[in-house]
Amino acid sequence: MYDCLIKNVQILDGSGAESVPGDIGIKAGKIAAMATGVGLSLTSDPSAERVVDGQGLVATPGFIDMHSHTDLEFFRTQSPDAKVRQGITTELLAQDGLGVTPISAENVELMSELTAGLLGVLPLDRWTWRSFDDYLQALDRRGLPNNAAMLAPHGPLRIMAMGMDNRPATPAELEAMCALTGEAMDCGAFGLSTGLIYPPCSYGPTEELVALNRAAAARDGIFVVHQRDEGYRIELAFDEVTHIARESGVHLHVSHLQAYGQINWPKMDVILEKAGAFLAEGGRVTWDRYPYLAGCTVLSAVLPQWTFAEGTKALARNLMDPQFRARIREDFQQGLDVWNNRSISVGWSKIVVSAVNSEENRWMEGRDVAGLAQACGKDPLDFVCDLLAEENLAVTMISHYGSEDVLNKVLGHPQATVGSDGIYGGRPHPRLYSAYPRYLKEFVSVRKILDLPEAIRKVTSFPAAILGLRDRGTLREGAWADIVLLDPARVADTATYDDPEQYPEGIPYVLVNGELVVDQGVFTGKLPGRALRKS
Repeated sequence: MYDCLIKNVQILDGSGAESVPGDIGIKAGKIAAMATGVGLSLTSDPSAERVVDGQGLVATPGFIDMHSHTDLEFFRTQSPDAKVRQGITTELLAQDGLGVTPISAENVELMSELTAGLLGVLPLDRWTWRSFDDYLQALDRRGLPNNAAMLAPHGPLRIMAMGMDNRPATPAELEAMCALTGEAMDCGAFGLSTGLIYPPCSYGPTEELVALNRAAAARDGIFVVHQRDEGYRIELAFDEVTHIARESGVHLHVSHLQAYGQINWPKMDVILEKAGAFLAEGGRVTWDRYPYLAGCTVLSAVLPQWTFAEGTKALARNLMDPQFRARIREDFQQGLDVWNNRSISVGWSKIVVSAVNSEENRWMEGRDVAGLAQACGKDPLDFVCDLLAEENLAVTMISHYGSEDVLNKVLGHPQATVGSDGIYGGRPHPRLYSAYPRYLKEFVSVRKILDLPEAIRKVTSFPAAILGLRDRGTLREGAWADIVLLDPARVADTATYDDPEQYPEGIPYVLVNGELVVDQGVFTGKLPGRALRKS
């Protein structure tokens, strides 16, 4: 009768309700039957392909990663398992406005270089897609360990319409961007993403984003945004994105809400007050956050945004020009009231090189910029510029900027969900392997900010509702069988900054669309995931 039968398990259905004992029967990828309550069970089926004894375990819906950078990792030789091993059954791709589609043959190389620090390097001949739908079809042909949902990324849309120009769009260019946004939404995008610290997204004015989000909102999409500033000017940045949501009618979802640098930690109280006021007036705003005090992004994010105006190849070349570098140095002598100068807000000693592309510089991974600069006999800014030029910008960094108090307020808030923001390559941030186990351990067992039913709701039915996924995020008959079996007493992260590629404990079974992708703690290699399309 069933393809898989899960017996003797405690069921947390994702709604926030307390767990109940029961059995779950799975057929054709969906939950065919559930028996819940003391003394109730599903009859064992000797013809079931697999019976899993869940004694001592809790069954929950699969976790939904609201901030993922696996866009190109799915196309590597080996299927990635860092996400499914921590219970993630659906990932939201094309974050920070730096996705990989739509593209033209002429700008594939540019997009590869722009995204290298976030998504890694994939040979150009393997970028076989052009349109948004092409990419979704390529994912389905490839075969996925978990499900992938997509956003329409602002960067490629802008490049298709007007290249890397640092200026407002003309009416015709804006119309083209809006048309591309609508096309992506019609093909199944779940909303629009932008990263307002990453060129060319950062070149787009507020009015441009209002127009694009009207196209997204008209199709019930969300607006996922890395704000223009997460530090000194975070209040202005938050005012901008709520203005965009107010004018367009879109549901606002802020990526990795954080206050960057100790001087800015008190500002988070103001941001949360602003969020409350926006909700009170009828606005829709949610956010995600990873349960760590350090972030991870491209090293080129430390540069002033004007440096990208001529494109990535020109930037790598210009960084070696003494006059160009002198202009950069002038900016680094200015304070946080002028721009997000990370040498001040966090400091070179707290910025760690986590991934490079070349073997020659591999020794730098895991070491901070201040120490590397000293080892190379250079000023830190010169070291950064030289390294970015040598690596053609493909360098990733980890920056230690955060506050426990701010983290507790942001991630414990009712409007918060979790996003791993995991970036593959080099010595990655431990969140790539352990964001969700760490969240459950820290926020439920250690800090006791959330109880387990609420903690599970915040990473299952809540993000499913944000995205509009009606048949995932809860355990109920007829829903897709994305299921995690975990041991609440043992679930924990083992990945560290020094040794990040370590799988978590306490998650012995994960099913995606009814198939076991993690079986007794081991990745099975099965690829039952699919590219999800917003209906």
